[in-house]
Amino acid sequence: MTLRPTEYLTTLQGDARGAEIAMDPGELGTSRQTRHSFSRSLIRHAASGNWRVSKRVWDLDPEGVGHAIYHVDMNGPVVELVVFSHVIAGDMRNDRVIAQDWDVTATLVEGTVSNEDLAFLFRHVTKQEDGRADHLSLIWGRANRSQRFFNYVVDCLASGSQPQSDSVSDAAYILRSTAFYGNGKWGLRDFDGIGADHPLGVPYRAQMLAAWLLREFSADLAEHCARSKSDSAIALDRQWRRYLGLGNATGLGMVPYVIRHPQVLDAWVALGELPLAHVLTQAWGSNSHQWARVCALLERARTYFSQKTSFTSDPYPAGPELAEMLNEAIAWAQEYQASGTLAGVAVSEAARALHSLAAQRSIELRQIVDSVLVEIDSSLDDDMEKLLRCTDRTRLEPAMSLGQLRRIMESNYDWVDSFDFGVSAETAKFWFYSRNNQEPRRGIRGKDKGLITEHPVGIAKDVAQLMRDVGLCSPEWSVGEFLSLNPEHWGVVERIQSLAGLEYTEARVNPLADDFLPLDLQRFQLAVYGMENFNPQSTDWLRVTLYAGAPTVEDVHEGIPVDDWLFLPRPEGVK
Repeated sequence: MTLRPTEYLTTLQGDARGAEIAMDPGELGTSRQTRHSFSRSLIRHAASGNWRVSKRVWDLDPEGVGHAIYHVDMNGPVVELVVFSHVIAGDMRNDRVIAQDWDVTATLVEGTVSNEDLAFLFRHVTKQEDGRADHLSLIWGRANRSQRFFNYVVDCLASGSQPQSDSVSDAAYILRSTAFYGNGKWGLRDFDGIGADHPLGVPYRAQMLAAWLLREFSADLAEHCARSKSDSAIALDRQWRRYLGLGNATGLGMVPYVIRHPQVLDAWVALGELPLAHVLTQAWGSNSHQWARVCALLERARTYFSQKTSFTSDPYPAGPELAEMLNEAIAWAQEYQASGTLAGVAVSEAARALHSLAAQRSIELRQIVDSVLVEIDSSLDDDMEKLLRCTDRTRLEPAMSLGQLRRIMESNYDWVDSFDFGVSAETAKFWFYSRNNQEPRRGIRGKDKGLITEHPVGIAKDVAQLMRDVGLCSPEWSVGEFLSLNPEHWGVVERIQSLAGLEYTEARVNPLADDFLPLDLQRFQLAVYGMENFNPQSTDWLRVTLYAGAPTVEDVHEGIPVDDWLFLPRPEGVK
């Protein structure tokens, strides 16, 4: 049985869906954000911890060139986001990691930045890959102004009006970030150096804080530029400040990450599966406030997706298609509210019944319904974060018998048999680190260069080969004896042994296959971060939005409820 960090989570794991469902690429590739996504968790902690954010420095010229410092008092510990703002040529703006210049570069730093610190940071942070961090820097990031929306929003505010809904994309943002780096890169503070008792001592919390503050800066920057253009300029309406998120894009580099970090993958999948297992057992009555909220959120989701007409979503259903699917889910939910039946059947666990009915229609519909159901219950918020500080190491057990190793493989890796590695299409691709692109890429085996540096991401193929070779040996042999004669299997044996007690470590995919769809693993990770508006640009990368609809710094300061931004529609009629 898989052990989780609390007794209740361990119990839930026994009731949760198994890996045969949760690790299917179709399941991972249709993921949606939930209340336990990283961005949602950050906002909750900022509010509950009474964090206070202020613009300590704002030194920008009329074009928005200069620097700003956002001071964050986390009820004791202090960090600051230092932002260096430029204006680069339009043809220099791109989503690629290999870009050489950006409109915005930023760093999240522990403590209060001195003038001497600022000079050092300017010399290095603005160079990104060519710079080096000091020991106080936690996160580095960079972003560009949106070529479609930044000037439009500035011009609207300068003329004394708010943006018009039909002129703003349904994935709107003012800045598009291209990276948030941490955990030792360029000399940044390693995550272990932050400390478990620090407010940012949860994986990805520092990145999420940096992104939230950069999104705040984007609105402040637009207002600043508008005021510089006109004395009659107005501020962004609060609804627009919430709706406008932070643009982002992701590429192939995310795919090797979750394959090479299986314990992290297990924690991230459990972040969705355990709350779902919990909520499906809830006996919400037809007149309960919980069910009323389910109905309200489903209707809000329908409006949200019906607005998504300005960007493509292939190979996933378009927003209006999802809105149409939601009509039936809303009808079921309202039926239960009115009569206590779902699709004509009396039920005691309405959440489970709605989940099952949605699954019969489409996996995309069920994922939306599941996000809504999980949204209703906040009782697991603290427990979920305990999952994230997981062991991210493997260890070989040379004394284990081959018989025991084989039993583990037969139990946990039976899915490997679904791939026929005798067929060339199943090994048509290989993964390598591209020096030119500075990130992982796929090559065509037998044609492209780089095979000598192939990344070991073909887990299914490695396990299949290991099963074959183990079958030729006595089950009484030890793993150590076997590896002394077959050292090429060392890595996959160590992996199998180390993951034996975990449930969700292996995505049931073959990244070497010609028809492998990287978008599935990418979308899963982006949903865990809390991103939405999935806009694939090819089979290999997609654009998304982070913090769209999220509370602003002002909202958090004023105590406005911060857990009510799931599927928040675009503002309409704001003047």
